[in-house]
Amino acid sequence: MAYSPELIDALLAQTDIVDVIKAYIPVTKKGRNYMALCPFHDDKHPSLSISPERQIFKCFVCGTAGNAITFVSKYEKISYGEAVRKVADIVGFHDDRLEKEAFVPKKDLTLEPLYNCINDLQKFYEYDLSIPEGKIAKDYLAERNIDEAQVKKYKIGYSLADGRKTIEFLLAHNHSLKSIEDIGIALASNNAKDANAGRLIFPLCDPNGQVVGFSARKLKKEQDPKYVNSPETPIFHKGKILYNYHNVKGITRHEGYVYVLEGFMDVMALDKAGIPSAVALMGTALSSDQIALLRKLNCEIRLCLDGDAAGQIGMMKIITQLNAAGLQYRLVSNPNDLRDPDDILQESGPEALKEAMSHLVDAMDFQINYYLNVKKLETPDERRKVMLYFIRFLRNVPAGIDRDNYIAKLSKATGYEMEAIRFQINRKIVSKEDEEEASIAVDELDFSRLHPEKLLQKRLLRAERQALYYMLNEMSAVKYFEDKIGNFYTSVYNQIANYIVDYQESRKESVTLPLLINDISNANDEDADTLISRLTEISSERYYPPYTDQGMQEVISVIKDEKDKIFDREQTTKAISRKDADPHQIGEALKDFAARQRERLKRNKKD
Repeated sequence: MAYSPELIDALLAQTDIVDVIKAYIPVTKKGRNYMALCPFHDDKHPSLSISPERQIFKCFVCGTAGNAITFVSKYEKISYGEAVRKVADIVGFHDDRLEKEAFVPKKDLTLEPLYNCINDLQKFYEYDLSIPEGKIAKDYLAERNIDEAQVKKYKIGYSLADGRKTIEFLLAHNHSLKSIEDIGIALASNNAKDANAGRLIFPLCDPNGQVVGFSARKLKKEQDPKYVNSPETPIFHKGKILYNYHNVKGITRHEGYVYVLEGFMDVMALDKAGIPSAVALMGTALSSDQIALLRKLNCEIRLCLDGDAAGQIGMMKIITQLNAAGLQYRLVSNPNDLRDPDDILQESGPEALKEAMSHLVDAMDFQINYYLNVKKLETPDERRKVMLYFIRFLRNVPAGIDRDNYIAKLSKATGYEMEAIRFQINRKIVSKEDEEEASIAVDELDFSRLHPEKLLQKRLLRAERQALYYMLNEMSAVKYFEDKIGNFYTSVYNQIANYIVDYQESRKESVTLPLLINDISNANDEDADTLISRLTEISSERYYPPYTDQGMQEVISVIKDEKDKIFDREQTTKAISRKDADPHQIGEALKDFAARQRERLKRNKKD
């Protein structure tokens, strides 16, 4: 659903964020704000701050932030539009526009012939499994212990060995050759033969259960490849579906979990073992659309890809995606068993499979096990990087048995003594602001070895943050940005500035933070969470002097000076990197650059 900015503004004007969050978790008043255990990470001490004055929340550990609608969206793992209605119900907000403005996607009539064609083809495949020629497919299913109930549940079929008969059937049912091509079954240039001919058919459905494609498995040794999958078509997009999703979406809340597997045979294996809540990726990659589908299930994700190296590497990659998405998850870990779930079922039976699937660990356990059992660390640099990677997580694990166990495993994986790891954990940690600025300097201000002065890097960041702070509080600061700056060098700050400019142009008023957060959330910006987190941090800073036109002009002067310096450095780098540059030219370029740098340093010290 998508609602107009005017309706959202009216809702937020009547919303108390404290009341909304109290409907989900306990909160405690602390001074002017309220505090709570953050539900978006494993919080042991209250780190979620709720500001009634500014109508925002912010976790100062995991960085999650937003307005009342954002909180509900993230907590219930629902879309922003759905969260609007939830908030309206909580605060008793009634408005006819909630019904009138509900977004209903227009039906694409051009796709109807394709759906009709593929539905008829699916029925044809199911019928062909029941005729004598289909016995080869039935025998294979019997060997894999797939019974008749599962054949019906998953709509398994068979494609006739003579691929022309499939096309003749569809043409006889008034489907055009164009429609047959567009569902990915045959090409006219290939004499219109079914690409799935002579294979076992597994239909692939969209989240609503509509068949959109097929995966066809070989039944004879001479057939290659092992699987033939539908190509991308107007109705089939592999990254937008999860196998068996339409069957599990009604049961996951009751079960409390869903297993994410590598292949659809694994889904059937779990079903056979009495675990029906499972979906499959049909590979080892997870797309943003699939993450959105998992979020809607509102349950724990249990990730289990194959035990081979490819599957374990895939799980390591997906851990990063699930962390970024803020989803609750655990991972199946059986380090000494390389079999996939279907293999375990066939070789050891359903009880063994249930036992294997119950071995669940958190991300840190899995990652350390990966370096212990799958990817051995070979060089000192690899061992150091892995050790430092885990240190930041171990700092958040309370001292005790769990931390000691992690340290022991990390020591074994990296070769570092346990005391050396403890020393790193207990080292003084820089402030969050300095840590953030350092990370931005590394990510976005990579100036090369020509510029080692970290202070000057921070000067630009601080000036841009201060300008943003003023823009959030004074309309005239926004005009200064448009007239005198135009754009910030740091991309995340520039994105926020553009949202502020759009806000003021559309509303003709100073920024109200919850409404600005709503604008960012509604823009379907892939960086929305980062922008909102950074925005709430800047809005909370209280160490800038009060706004004046002169103060804003001074900030603008710093930004211009720093941007000029960056341009100068980039040009110098290009000059000395030219293939035709001789040593004398390089020396002169570096000499001139050094002189300009000294002059700037003198100027900055005077300022």
